Amino acid sequence: MSQPTPLPRVTALHQFPVKSCAPLSLERGFVDALGLAGDRRFMVTDPDGQFLTGRRHPRLASLLATPIEGGLVLAAEGRTHLVVRPQAQPDERLQVEVWRQSVSARRCGEAADRWISGYLGVEARLVHFDDASRRPIKDVAERQVGFADGYPLLLTSESSLDWLRERCPSPIEMTQFRPNIVVSGALPWAEDDWQEIRIGGLSFVLHSPCERCKFITLPPRSESFHPLQQPLRTLIAHHSDANRTPLFGHNLIARGEGVIEVGMPVEIVRMRSRDGEAEA
Repeated sequence: MSQPTPLPRVTALHQFPVKSCAPLSLERGFVDALGLAGDRRFMVTDPDGQFLTGRRHPRLASLLATPIEGGLVLAAEGRTHLVVRPQAQPDERLQVEVWRQSVSARRCGEAADRWISGYLGVEARLVHFDDASRRPIKDVAERQVGFADGYPLLLTSESSLDWLRERCPSPIEMTQFRPNIVVSGALPWAEDDWQEIRIGGLSFVLHSPCERCKFITLPPRSESFHPLQQPLRTLIAHHSDANRTPLFGHNLIARGEGVIEVGMPVEIVRMRSRDGEAEA
């Protein structure tokens, strides 16, 4: 009698407390209405509120941001750390822009602004997505997202990364793709056919594949993009859409709230049909 095929499992969870900062690995996380709790709830902007990311300021990717009760700690090599508690500051708000969406965010105070400006070498502001902030998902208006690029969660597959590594002339780390949830145990690119999954009793809809940009060519803790634009060029050649847009990973929207943990099985609830529609 044949044995049932083992389910894929969660092998890593990553949180990015400040948009574009270094990842913080978790063994367990709580998924709330905005995604993984504490993920991308802080962001760096210019003085006018335009968001800044590692695409133009790669040093952000080496920023060590660590959540604490009521705020977070900013740290970086060669700099004294700073404790940031937004609620302890005057309630000053800044209208910020994230991918052409305007969001009211809470400023984190002058000390935080000085610290992050000194770190980046440009005048900057640190802002917080607090309880008064609102940002609807562009094509799912009844749901909210924090300062992530577009969707609350991102899933990637170790098997798909291994497939890409075999074809890429340069080393690749999974953290270059900045996922929240990493799974293993599925075939390469199997996630492209998933429509809905369940982890630890919590269901997730795979909304869309994640379009990639030059940010994935920044190695971990580096301030220099890969001179040959790898792995972006390999991804364009081997896993892109009809418009040659490179794709890796999938944007998720959770159905509810709950705890997920490394080691939990990933149940495939629904698959996509060949025309892209969901199958029961």
